[in-house]
Amino acid sequence: MKRNLLAAVLVFIGILGAGSVALAGSGAGAINLTFPIGARYNALGEAGVALAQDATASWWNPGGLAFVPTRPEQHDIQIMQSSLVPDLASDIAIYWGGYAAPLGSSGAIGFYINYLDMGEQIAIDEDQNPRGTFSSYMFAVGAVYGVRITPNVGLGLGVKYFRDKLAPADVIQDVGGSGSGDSFGVDLGLLWKIPSLRMNFGTAITNLGPDIKHVDADQSDPMPRAFKVGLAYSLYSSEAMGLLLVGDYQVPLYEYDSDKNDYGYGFDTSQNEWGAGVEWNYVSSLFVRVGYKSANYGDINDATYGFGVDLKRWTGQAIVFDWASVPQAQSLSRVNRFSLAFRF
Repeated sequence: MKRNLLAAVLVFIGILGAGSVALAGSGAGAINLTFPIGARYNALGEAGVALAQDATASWWNPGGLAFVPTRPEQHDIQIMQSSLVPDLASDIAIYWGGYAAPLGSSGAIGFYINYLDMGEQIAIDEDQNPRGTFSSYMFAVGAVYGVRITPNVGLGLGVKYFRDKLAPADVIQDVGGSGSGDSFGVDLGLLWKIPSLRMNFGTAITNLGPDIKHVDADQSDPMPRAFKVGLAYSLYSSEAMGLLLVGDYQVPLYEYDSDKNDYGYGFDTSQNEWGAGVEWNYVSSLFVRVGYKSANYGDINDATYGFGVDLKRWTGQAIVFDWASVPQAQSLSRVNRFSLAFRF
C-alpha cells in the first residue's frame, strides 16, 4: 500500500478529532483522552474539574479522588458509552470504565480503561482498488491516587499508558512507520473545598508525556496536554431539593513552534474552551441538568443538557443512570452519552 493510504487514515483521525469539543488543538494525538467522561458532567457544559469526586475524577481532576472516603458509598464503579459520528459511521464509539476505592481514611485509589473503537476501514492501493479491510483503535489504561492533606484539600497523581493502532504494519510498511504508536502520561490535580462559601475550587494538569510517533520523530503528535481550572457552587440545598452551579476553563499546554517545525510546551490561548452548567435535584434522586459549551476548536457554541436518576431512595442500592446530549464540531451531529454507576 502507498502513502495515500496512511494519509487517508490520518485524515480520518483528524475528522474524528474535530468531533471532540475537549480536543483543544488540532495537532494533538491520543484523542480518546480528550472526550469528557461521565454523562453528568457532559450535561453540565462539560464541566467537572471542581465537582468530580468519584471514579470519574481520574479524568477530570485526580485531586477529587481524595474525597472518595467521605462519600456514603466508598466504592464506585462506573462505565460510559458514546457514539461519536452516528451520521457518518455507526461503529465509531468511545467506551470508558473505572473503579475507585478508599485507601486509608484520607486517600483513595482508582483504575480505569479508556477505549476508542474507530471501526473498520477499507484499504485502498495506489490504483484506488480495495485490498481488504482493517480495524483501528486507541486505548489507555491508568491508575490514580488521591490524598487529603487537610480535611478540605485533596491532591492527586495519575499515570497512564496509551497505545493506538491506525493501520496494520503490512498496510503502510513502505511509508517507514508501523501504523501504531504509544506513549505515557501523568496527571496532577488539586481540589479545595471551601465550606464557608459553599464552593469548590479545582485545578489540574493532564496528559503530560512524550510525543506519539507513528512514522518518524518529525511527524510525531503531542499528547493532548491541558491545563484546567474549575469552580462549583451550591446555590441552594435542602432535604427536598438542591441547585448547583459549575464552570470550567481549559487551555492546551502545547503550542506549535514554527522555528522548530514542531509542537512544544506553552499555553495556546487561541484554542481555549469553557463550559458552565446548572444542576437541579429533587431529594438527591432525580436530576435535571443544562449547560453551555464554547470551544474555539470546532467552532462550538451550543447548549448541553441531560438528566440523572439515583435509585438508592427506592431500592436501597446506589445505582445511578445519567444521560447527556452534547454538541460537536459544526459539521457533526450532536451525540448522546450514557453513564451507569454502581456504588457500595
